[in-house]
Amino acid sequence: MTGRTRGSLCSSFPVWALAVCLLFAAVGAAVLDDYGVTRDEVTQRSIGHAAVNYVLGAGGEGKEWAALPEFTDRFYANAFEGFLALAERILGLDDSRSVYLTRHLLSHLFFLLGGFFCSLLAYRLSDSRLLALFALVLFLLHPRLYGHSFVNTKDIPFLVMFMVSLYLVHRAFRRDTLRAFLLCGAGVGLLINFRIMGVLLLAAVLAMRACDFFRASGDRDRRRVRTTGIVFAAAAALTLYAASPWLWRNPLDFVVALAMLSRYPRHVVSLFQGQLVSWPDIPPHYIPVWIAITTPPVALVLGLAGAASLIRSVWDRPRDALRNTDLRFACLLLACLVLTVLAVVVMGSNIYNAWRHVYFLYAPLCLLAVLGLRWLASLCGRPMLRKCVYAVAAAGVAVAAVETASVHPYQALYFNFLADRHTPERLRSRYGMAYASLAYREGLEHLTRRHPSSPVSVGRSRLHEHYIGFSNLNILPPEDRRRIVRTDHRERWADYYVSGPNSFFLQRVRSRPYGPPFAPVVHSRKLYNNTILTVTAVDPSLVNEAAADAYREIHSSLKSAAPVARSDFDLYLDGKTLTYLRESCRPPDVVEPFSLRVFPLSVRDLAPQHRRQGFESLPFEFARYGVRIDDKCMLRLRLPDYPIRAFETGQLKTRSGRRWRVAVELSPTGAVSARVREETFPGASGKPVAESYFDLYLRGDVLAYVREPCVPEDTSTRFFLHLVPSDPADLPSHRKRWGFDNRDFRFQKAGATRDGKCLAVVELPRYDIARIRTGQFVSRKDEFSSTPYRRTWEAEIDLTRPWNTPRPPVP
Repeated sequence: MTGRTRGSLCSSFPVWALAVCLLFAAVGAAVLDDYGVTRDEVTQRSIGHAAVNYVLGAGGEGKEWAALPEFTDRFYANAFEGFLALAERILGLDDSRSVYLTRHLLSHLFFLLGGFFCSLLAYRLSDSRLLALFALVLFLLHPRLYGHSFVNTKDIPFLVMFMVSLYLVHRAFRRDTLRAFLLCGAGVGLLINFRIMGVLLLAAVLAMRACDFFRASGDRDRRRVRTTGIVFAAAAALTLYAASPWLWRNPLDFVVALAMLSRYPRHVVSLFQGQLVSWPDIPPHYIPVWIAITTPPVALVLGLAGAASLIRSVWDRPRDALRNTDLRFACLLLACLVLTVLAVVVMGSNIYNAWRHVYFLYAPLCLLAVLGLRWLASLCGRPMLRKCVYAVAAAGVAVAAVETASVHPYQALYFNFLADRHTPERLRSRYGMAYASLAYREGLEHLTRRHPSSPVSVGRSRLHEHYIGFSNLNILPPEDRRRIVRTDHRERWADYYVSGPNSFFLQRVRSRPYGPPFAPVVHSRKLYNNTILTVTAVDPSLVNEAAADAYREIHSSLKSAAPVARSDFDLYLDGKTLTYLRESCRPPDVVEPFSLRVFPLSVRDLAPQHRRQGFESLPFEFARYGVRIDDKCMLRLRLPDYPIRAFETGQLKTRSGRRWRVAVELSPTGAVSARVREETFPGASGKPVAESYFDLYLRGDVLAYVREPCVPEDTSTRFFLHLVPSDPADLPSHRKRWGFDNRDFRFQKAGATRDGKCLAVVELPRYDIARIRTGQFVSRKDEFSSTPYRRTWEAEIDLTRPWNTPRPPVP
């Protein structure tokens, strides 16, 4: 198709694309007031006002926002946040509700702009209005992105600007004029302002231009290519500098921003496949899995088809992939998708909150889906079959539209069928479902309706989730906002607690929840059969007197039994139910979180991630498992189902300023030693593999330490355990330089003492082990040694030799 025909078609195409965007804008305006406020949005608003003050010379003194250089996140979207801040000032908005409603509307309209440019670019690539319409709707009906488009002013604007930049890049290479590359450079510079990761597209464009330079046929063409490349780079640099006030004082701060691209200075833990992961231990499949389970299936299938068609085209026409063609641009789309994921894995970037940091990857995926649909239709020889392909694709988009509407206003928590969303409470125990506690708004609104005239005291917990949830107060009406009283239990009791899907406990124990809250639940919300919101009453009498009488009956039954331990809270154990009880309870008594460590009878009962430490840590808070009735505090929770030999519980600090801790032994005397000997040792009276200060027994992948008799001093110092694998490749990357794996431990985490016997059990890794070196050392210098660690005893086990001829211990 000639450039002239393409231009005439493009001139008429945007009219109906704009009409579709206006339809979505009307729907967005209708549902605008259904979304909450994220904590990130509060921070981003402050950055926007700080940037405006910095530009105007106000500096921010005396305002609620600090100066721009004081923000760690000052590198994010200064241009977009500055635009929102200016709009707020021009409109004269002074109430937080009107401020955030305006921000949500403008953010959503900007998201629709991204869909508009997606359709324009799809039309340029496919020359089909039908496929361009499909691209527009597919872009706008991604449920997660649609929900984030109202409240996420960091990741969604970057996605939109990335789509706009892709359009400008394609336009610049098609027209190949100085003006087109000037505009393209300005767009890429603004993209880098939104997020520093935009330098990847800058590098890609320069690489493509370098390829054109070496393929140019004459000096004139080389000069033109060189000039346009320089103009592009200069326009990007100037636009970035003009739109980024944080660069004005010291342009070298750009190097700091680049360093943060892979080493963001914030340690955030995420729940992924039932495990707690954080930088630098993010698994390589983190981003692909999140994209797979949170993207509409029609986009995934067609995106894979588009990638397959692209690979086949490159195989058939490899030279076209190097020329200035649509095929090369399609290769750029695939490279953006694949190389970004590889870069995140190789660089060890700090990724959390699902895949929101790389939402911009949906732009190339959406365009590849258009190419995939065109390729699948071209494989069908008959017009009827092509219509069937288009009908199936349209049905997939319709399903995405229905799911977007069905989970409203919690589209940001969307999962597709690949995530097993029907099993009760499975999603929230395996994946993060509490992005910024958006459901918190519904809980606060329920409390204002429940108490239409009186103030409502809502507990402010020490846990992170409760702090970020209170940002939803900003969007409540002023009269409701004034009636919500936040308290942290230091001076007064709270009436209610609002909890989201990923409470502190659920993140720690991964897949086994305590069970339903002990406190009376006055309101809850479920999504995909998973609880995403719980509002509990601290005092049962707030619900009704019948509930209060039920808790008084529980108290009477407890008082008639003997506690298993007495401390600041008396502990009662009934089967697997552990109850904490304190008479004459005051608010400061429950401020600090409770700790609970459960020691199983056998370490094999623990999940693999807990076996090394030898216990399971189950912290919890009074907010979820406690009630207050008649000035008494009670907490009840269910212990794990496996056999337990002991547990340890307490609080970091109470109102008296001291810490209390209680250890409770549950197993009969000698039961631990007998069971571990029976399960772990090669025979109950078998010969140890090494005899030393502690005798060492080995069976399978379990190493046991036994000393009879034993005194407390024998276990007060740290044990060292060095493992030399048969294959050095089995070592973790950070231990290869040392040649052995370090599994040091303390007896308190892996051992037990019974009848004068000390026993510690350690789970060994699964790889083949050649030698084991272990022992104890004292962490201090003595007068005869210059080393900081003096070994009190040491033994070495050579597993390449038979067990019946153990190597003598090293003195």
